[in-house]
Amino acid sequence: MKQGEKRSPRPGKTAFATLVRASAPAPVTMPMTHVTDAYRFRDIMAGGALAPAPCRIFGSELVYLFYGRPAYRATAEMESNGSDAYWPICFVLEPGAVTPARIYPFDSGAFHHGRFKAFMHHQMIKEDFELEIDPSSPGRLLRLFWRDEKSYFNADGASDFVPDPIDFETKAYRDLISYRGRGNFDERGSAIEIQSEAPVTLKGNTIAVILPSEFATDAIVARIEQDFGALALPFDVVRRHGPTEAVGQIYTIVRDLLGGAKKDGRGKCW
Repeated sequence: MKQGEKRSPRPGKTAFATLVRASAPAPVTMPMTHVTDAYRFRDIMAGGALAPAPCRIFGSELVYLFYGRPAYRATAEMESNGSDAYWPICFVLEPGAVTPARIYPFDSGAFHHGRFKAFMHHQMIKEDFELEIDPSSPGRLLRLFWRDEKSYFNADGASDFVPDPIDFETKAYRDLISYRGRGNFDERGSAIEIQSEAPVTLKGNTIAVILPSEFATDAIVARIEQDFGALALPFDVVRRHGPTEAVGQIYTIVRDLLGGAKKDGRGKCW
């Protein structure tokens, strides 16, 4: 156990991680994403890095990222109050930008708060699903449970993998990501989470920054393109829309980026 980390009721089981490790590697490694709001974006731009922030669940300071999907909602649960400080901004990062501290197959916070309990045995803990800290782990998981990178991105198109009858963690995860009914969770239920304990330097590690057009000033675009070596990809925002509506536009831009829409081909996955 790392210093400051909150203790789990027992050590995590390893069957799920062992299954993923034994599966075939993916042919491509997807970028990572970090979504924040404009208020925090100002500090990120000033510091040139994603800085770890206190996490109550793990009792330490962490940077949260997602593999391949811009899935995190910085303030999506909040109703719009008209402040553009809540508008979301997405950093798309090179696959090797961080050394992970932990990798989970879903949003660990949602698990912690019981949002997946309908699919789990009541004695399962999030550590039962923690993957090995290996650069290939996210891709192996993706190719085991999804047809390909595009189907994973769209959260639509599970593979035909059938778990062993008593591999209960794997069956629970398969049922979670295949569920199409109403629930108190969104696509983060099947988004691969990557945690970093160290700051993530943006220079040389950033593929693109997706931001509202209002913030794409000459100075900010120059910082993104010249200092970070990344693409600045603006989108228009409708006033009084909440953050959730803007996340849909971010998904469209990231989907195009991963599909190879940009001339330099950076971030292309299909």
